[in-house]
Amino acid sequence: AIEKDLWATGAVNEEYLKALNSLFSNFPRLRATEPATLSIPHLVTSLKTGSEATQEAALDALFLLRQAWSACPAEVSRAQSVAAADAIPLLQYLIQSGPPRFQEKAEFLLQCLPGTLVVIIKRGNNMKQSVGNPSVFCKLTLGNTSPRQTKVVSTGPNPEWDESFAWTFESPPKGQKLHISCKNKSKMGKSSFGKVTIQIDRVVMLGAVSGEYTLLPESKTGPSRNLEIEFQWSN
Repeated sequence: AIEKDLWATGAVNEEYLKALNSLFSNFPRLRATEPATLSIPHLVTSLKTGSEATQEAALDALFLLRQAWSACPAEVSRAQSVAAADAIPLLQYLIQSGPPRFQEKAEFLLQCLPGTLVVIIKRGNNMKQSVGNPSVFCKLTLGNTSPRQTKVVSTGPNPEWDESFAWTFESPPKGQKLHISCKNKSKMGKSSFGKVTIQIDRVVMLGAVSGEYTLLPESKTGPSRNLEIEFQWSN
């Protein structure tokens, strides 16, 4: 019925989802079946367009499926987590704007879903030197991945890059830190303008975080040097 009738008609509502949750709760092995995997896009749609009660029932169903992933065959848990990743923006929205009772389950799901971290290096400020313009670039290092590097900009003390870098993860990078060093390729002046280390966990829950990050060590003779950066976590 799940596979052939209800999904075919698209008649997904609160009563149906509650019945589905009852099946998943009382017959745990159903959670590892193909029909259960095929139900996930409809659960995501219910999160997006349903009433508050329908959203809650859909969230409960996704939560029940997630609880079974550790006992599922690897290919099943992988297929279900990839399908559920389409819910990442919706879960982030529910954490920030949905009813408080949604928050715990939405956070639990977000912490388990594959996603992509995008880091946008926008510009630097106060990269001054005594003679000539610096030739500034940034080097980014995250975990054991290969370092990434921006282009070299030689347009003055406030270089603009507006460059994006993306990392894809099977699950959110819990506890990992992004290391950014700002360097001068010019033969004159400083070889380095400083470094900053940024904890990236928060962006998983919020979806997007931006700000100015001070480079260390701070300048002793003028205003602090900083980088304007935006972080995004999405499906």
